[in-house]
Amino acid sequence: MLSLSRLSTVLAFSLMAACSPEKPAAVSAPLSEAAPVAGAWAPADAFSPEVQEAARFAVQTFAIQNKARVLCKDVTQARQQVVAGLNFELQLQVTLEGTSRNVSATVWRQPDGSYRLQAWEWLE
Repeated sequence: MLSLSRLSTVLAFSLMAACSPEKPAAVSAPLSEAAPVAGAWAPADAFSPEVQEAARFAVQTFAIQNKARVLCKDVTQARQQVVAGLNFELQLQVTLEGTSRNVSATVWRQPDGSYRLQAWEWLE
């Protein structure tokens, strides 16, 4: 049989344990699943509306600036970078004056929502 003082000690510890909140276990995501780092390039979905809009803007801007007939066929690869706004680095298949070409284009979507073509480089 438990003594009265031992019983009160056991009850006191039981009550403290029942009333104290549990500490959540520290959970850390593996490095590959960590949140993106601001300013770092990250893969982007080539079919997302933002990427498609940036691709259309790049092709239209290049066509106007160079007085050329350029049509966008496909976005083959896309990355994005969070800056003051958003940079898109796009690999595009285009048709230039009826000839299929590949291009790398960088488009900056500014904080106000407007776009600016930063780079256009033929890959072939």
